[in-house]
Formats: sequence, C-alpha cells, structure tokens
Amino acid sequence: MTTIRDLARLANVSVPTVSRVLNGQPVDSEMTERVLRVARELNYVPNRSARRLRGAGGRLIGAIFSDISNPFYTRLLRAVEKEFADQDATLIVANSDADVAREAKLVRIMLEEGVSGLVIAPADESPDTLSSVVAGGFPVVVVDRAMQNLDVDTVHSRNFEAVVVAVEHLARLGHKDIAFIGGPHRLSSARQRHSGYLAGLQNAGIEPRADLTVFGDYRMDSGRELAARLLDLGNPPSAMLVANNEMVIGALNYIHSIGKVIPDDIAIVGFDDFPWSMSLNPPLTTISQPVDELGRRAARLLIDRLADPARPARTETLDTQLVVRASCGANAQGNVHHSNRKGRFGNV
Repeated sequence: MTTIRDLARLANVSVPTVSRVLNGQPVDSEMTERVLRVARELNYVPNRSARRLRGAGGRLIGAIFSDISNPFYTRLLRAVEKEFADQDATLIVANSDADVAREAKLVRIMLEEGVSGLVIAPADESPDTLSSVVAGGFPVVVVDRAMQNLDVDTVHSRNFEAVVVAVEHLARLGHKDIAFIGGPHRLSSARQRHSGYLAGLQNAGIEPRADLTVFGDYRMDSGRELAARLLDLGNPPSAMLVANNEMVIGALNYIHSIGKVIPDDIAIVGFDDFPWSMSLNPPLTTISQPVDELGRRAARLLIDRLADPARPARTETLDTQLVVRASCGANAQGNVHHSNRKGRFGNV
C-alpha cells in the first residue's frame, strides 16, 4: 500500500508538505504539482478511515500528550476538543507515554492519517521530533512546554512565579526546612518549578539544603518513593512542595501510610488544583493552573495558524494562583495568591 511517506520520497518533499497538499492547504505551486503527479502515477488513495472522519465533520486535528491518564491532560484535552468541535473539526488523540520514539512514530501516523494540524505536549523539548514538521510548514502548537531552538506556537503557565509564591507562603508560616519534589529536568516545566523553589528560598533568606531537593518523573509512584526518602532523613523537612498532581497523590499516600498528620507533622503544597483537592483531609493547598484556558488558547493558536500559515509564531503565558487551604498549616481557607503580582523576579 502506498503511504504518504512514499509520496514524499518520490516527490522529493517533506511528509508535512505532502499532507498540506492533500488537505488543500497553501503550498508552493511547483511542489504541489510534483506531489499530485506522483499521487496520480501511484493511484494513491488517502486512508479510508481518515476520509470517513473528514466526511463526518470537516478537518481532522491531531493531539498527542505525554500521559492522558493524568487529570491535567484529560482536562486539557476536553477544552481542546470543545474548541475544535465548535469549528466543525474532529480530534484524533494519542498518548506518547513520555516516550520520545513512540511520540515520533505517532507524529508520523498523524500525518499519514491526514490531520490538518497538531496540538502536542512533547515528551522531550529537543527539536528533533518536530523540527522537520514545523520547517515543512505543518501547523503545530506546543502546550505546557518550551521547545529548544524551535520557533513554534506555544502556550504554557507561569511555573517559576507560581512556585516562588508558594515557597514564600510556606516561609511566612514559619517553615525553614522546605523540601521540593520536582519533575524531570528535560522538561521546561520541571526546570522552571525548580528555579522558582530556589528563588523563593532566596527571597525568604533560607539557605537551601541539598538533601531536601529530589526529582521524580511526574508519576505517582515516584511521588511516594521520594516522600519516603525525605521523611526518612535524620532531619526531615517540616514542609514539602510537590511539583505536579500525580506525584502529590503518591506523596500523600505515603504520608498517611506511616501515620503522619498533615499539617502538624508535615505541611504540604501541591501543583494543579482539581475538585478532589478540596475533598482531601485536610484540603490541599495547591498551585492552580488555568487548565481549561490553556486548552482553549492552544486550540485558538492552531486555528489562527491554519488561517494564516505565514504569521510569526506566538507564545502565550498564563497566570497561576496559589489556593491556600489547610494542608499547609495556614488558618485562612480558600485564599488565592496570584502569580502575576510585581516582585523581585519580575511578574511574581
């Protein structure tokens, strides 16, 4: 069976260029003619399942996320899907499981299925997987990441500022031994949150302890394992900031399993606010990202890119909030501190 990659090879163009030609999107006339000529010579017929989907509702849009079991991505996906449904487009969703090789394969499959554009939270921020796709003019929007050396539409949150605010809050409550469970440093979100932790300590005049900084993989099991490591120290922390929702569930699970009382024995602040945050005992203090708005903005950026392929790439950065509840030891409940206030490190 002839594939879109066969067409690209024989026409001496990129796979994204072939996809754009087959979807009727603007491409250099000479390249368009080459692609169509090769398609005619090979009697190329687009994938039938993709044709059925297009007939049911306009364009196909691809979405690839690193872990769709994570409630953050599930909610993000819902917002993206709703925005495209309003545009009479159909969303094809794939899970890369944070695997770079799998992600590259999924990108190729999406192109072969004839998607018009792609929303992606990459497993890695090196430009390898996406550089040829973007260079070929294929519409891509990156969400919750900051790609290295790649000029691409992007939407993410103020990770650095959010954690600065959270650490300063814990310091005001009297905590000096504040631990940090961070994510994998290959991701900008993890690096920014770690930098925010260090800056927050500096603002509060607290010398960081190397043994109180540990890094996981944004998964539940690593949150549990790292909380155990921290609480088994001879001089354990009095407070803990956990850099995503999956790891905070793991950390809470371990804390409860050994009979520790929150916040009396250990105060805790999480990242990402979901309805279950208020149902925990005690309710969880957490950094809230505007997940629905992240999804809407990502979709709108891609819609704008489809309408104007030549426009300059845009990056949109959304504010966060620290939602104060009982798990950090504060008396006030439901207080909100925004990440866009002016401070020593800019918009914090």
